[in-house]
Amino acid sequence: MVTKLRNISTNNATKIITFILTVIFITAIAVEFQSVSYKNIIPESLLIKEYKESEYFLSHEVRYAMYETTSILENNEQQPQDIQYYYYISDGVKTYSNSKIMDKSFFTKSNNTFFAYENGSWTLDENINPNRISTYYIDNKYTVYISYPNEFMKEKQQEWESSRKILIPFVISILILAVLTILSIIFLICVTGRKPNDDNLYLTGIDKIYSDILFACFIPFGVLWIIGISSLYNPGGYYISQKFSIIWIGILTAFVSIMCGVILLSLARKAKAGKLFKHTLIYSIFYTIYDFFKSIFDGRMFEKNSLTKSLFYRQLIFIVSSAFLVFLTFVFLFAPPLFLLPPIIEIVMIYWYIKGNNKTFEDINKGFNESLGEQMRAERMKIALVTNVSHDLKTPLTSIISYVDLLSKEENLSETVRDYINILSEKSYRLKNIVSDLFDLAKSTSGDIPLELESLDIKKLIQQTLAVMEDEIEKSGLQIKTKLPENPINIFSDGKKLYRVFQNIIDNALKYSLAGTRIYVELEETNGKAIATIKNTAGYEMDFTADEILQRFSRGDKSRTTEGSGLGLSIAESFTSVCGGKLKVEVDGDLFKVTITFNLDK
Repeated sequence: MVTKLRNISTNNATKIITFILTVIFITAIAVEFQSVSYKNIIPESLLIKEYKESEYFLSHEVRYAMYETTSILENNEQQPQDIQYYYYISDGVKTYSNSKIMDKSFFTKSNNTFFAYENGSWTLDENINPNRISTYYIDNKYTVYISYPNEFMKEKQQEWESSRKILIPFVISILILAVLTILSIIFLICVTGRKPNDDNLYLTGIDKIYSDILFACFIPFGVLWIIGISSLYNPGGYYISQKFSIIWIGILTAFVSIMCGVILLSLARKAKAGKLFKHTLIYSIFYTIYDFFKSIFDGRMFEKNSLTKSLFYRQLIFIVSSAFLVFLTFVFLFAPPLFLLPPIIEIVMIYWYIKGNNKTFEDINKGFNESLGEQMRAERMKIALVTNVSHDLKTPLTSIISYVDLLSKEENLSETVRDYINILSEKSYRLKNIVSDLFDLAKSTSGDIPLELESLDIKKLIQQTLAVMEDEIEKSGLQIKTKLPENPINIFSDGKKLYRVFQNIIDNALKYSLAGTRIYVELEETNGKAIATIKNTAGYEMDFTADEILQRFSRGDKSRTTEGSGLGLSIAESFTSVCGGKLKVEVDGDLFKVTITFNLDK
């Protein structure tokens, strides 16, 4: 059951639904606040039941009344009209009041809404100092009485209670939405990066962004939301304009919530993966600087080789010690007998440094020579093995081919037996060609191959190769398009070996070209070089590189639907090299291109 619930909670659909609900909760809170703000409701009504006991009454009604009444005497202003309170003010000479009865007893009739300033202090009924009123400064010579009619206070109390009735369900809904929002965020943080039936933590593309940059993204989104709310807030507008204002505020809040939610979940995933701090731009910069200076002294680049590592540490010790001795030399300048000591120690250190390095260099050279000799022996053994095996296979293969040929001439053989003999003949000849290719490749790789270098016309060589292969070309059903110069192009090379090069490359094109396409053979003279190019369109997907196809036994057609040995291009490259040229293979989509370059024979 627990496993099933866990799989449901980490399901992508569950996470997406929870994320959408979280955005809805946050948007609803913002919309609720805006809706209530347009109703001009005083939040204090939720906490204080009596209007006359509220800070709002004292701050907005009483203090404003004080200001208006005292201004009459201080600025010789007109008496305020259409006011909701009674006042009396006198400085001993002038007296102003909006009541015909100026006796103090008239003002004290109001129930706990009588305020008096006498003898330099404010008092409420029964000489109680009202909160935040005593701070209002009035000249000591003034006497001020202010009172509010009971009818006015009753009306205000009703408005106060109406505000309270609106605020209570609003606060309850806000609290519920806030709790749901917090629970949803906690749930998303817990399940983000998780998948059903999998304990691994998975990061997403946004997690590749540095943590401090993600943190910084909160600022522009926060500023956008504040500016947007300020611009869209329309407290004095009509009902319809306020309604549209609330809708746009909701849309803006939803957008900012989505963006901030994505950032928050990314930070949560990185925190669970232990990358929150380490994957910051600031950390990366400082760690790179630290690691650079550390790499100078820890010798990590020489860790795999003990000899170079000893050289590094010897050099480090020498540099640090020399710097310290230089410092001592300056210090001992004030002690003449001692200033000679650092140079003497430096000489000893130089001797130790040079002697140790020479010994290490000898060991390095010795190891290098041994490694090179071992590689050369291994290469010679490999070439000798291939050569000997190829040579030893030729004799039995010749016998097999001869006996198969004799069997094929026998009469009175059934069709089935004759088919078997034909297959044996075909496969034995193929095996003979492979052995011959191996032998030629081994000889050319070792450099132990006889060459008959002469001046020859490479154009004529290409034409002869195509003429000899005419039957194979017709059998393939492909067309050969040539682009050869009119004049001969002479190079200095071995004609027999070079013929084998072109034969192998053209044969390779015939085997692997797409049916119905053309093979292009071109020759040109450029900058003192003869450049021959053979291009064809492959009949299969070439998912290999130029270097891979030149390896021995490497074939582009992975399905091995042709009779190739995988040695043709390798032999062509080897023969081209020993004949003094260069062979280059290029793969571009389905285009396979071989370029052979030789210097002109001058």
